[in-house]
Amino acid sequence: GADGSILVAEHGNHRVQRLSATGSPVAEWGRKGSGPGEFVNPYGVAIGADGRVFVADRGNNRLQIFSPTGDLIAMWGKAGKDPGQFLAPEALALDLSGNVYVGEYGNNRVQKLGASGDPIASWGATNGRGGAGPGEFNWPVGFAIEPSGSLVIADWGNDRIQRISGAGAPMSQWGRKGTLAGEFGNPNGIAIDPDGRIWVTEYSNCRVQVLSSEGRPLAQFSATGMRPGKGVGEFTYPRGIAIDPGGAVYVTEFGNSRIQRFTPARV
Repeated sequence: GADGSILVAEHGNHRVQRLSATGSPVAEWGRKGSGPGEFVNPYGVAIGADGRVFVADRGNNRLQIFSPTGDLIAMWGKAGKDPGQFLAPEALALDLSGNVYVGEYGNNRVQKLGASGDPIASWGATNGRGGAGPGEFNWPVGFAIEPSGSLVIADWGNDRIQRISGAGAPMSQWGRKGTLAGEFGNPNGIAIDPDGRIWVTEYSNCRVQVLSSEGRPLAQFSATGMRPGKGVGEFTYPRGIAIDPGGAVYVTEFGNSRIQRFTPARV
């Protein structure tokens, strides 16, 4: 949040938590269910410029929007393949105009919605089936928006990163399945640091990679050599990643049920 707080969607606990910048619990909302303000396996979280909190309610095939204090404002979508409908929404991001981008695991597409939830465009699959061509996806589970408005997308099933323009045109792609620098094992979370570098969590490689804005590998972090680990600087199935304005990096781990914070690194 603008105050440095951290918002976390808890997939297994069916809730959203707000933590202070030092990791202390501040608030939580939600429980398992399909009613207003309830969740089934929530996944992505994004914060609007006005402080609104957007949550990808994966199991309920919808987005829910809350005030900064957790009061429900709106619910968008239902299960389906039509514009404005969702199947297992996971990735969320907002651009500077307040448009909302949603990556759907079930529909293998990215949708762009207006600030009020009206569908504007979608890219990727039209029939729900994934693909490996430019602008196609196999589970677009994470992305970030660059200052230029382009999207950098973690294409999990294709073990690659794609960049598409804000209008949906394929621009570039990097990577293939593997463990070498610039290769990926189920890329998941994406974040852009203040210098424009791209940070990627790799679920099955249990590491974080850093790429230049052109996709050139710069560094990788995995204290256990891409094996799961529980120590500081080790990862077990990392998923989400975020970078604050000061450059500190936050990584969530599915396997360790924790968040690690790293001080700004020189890469």
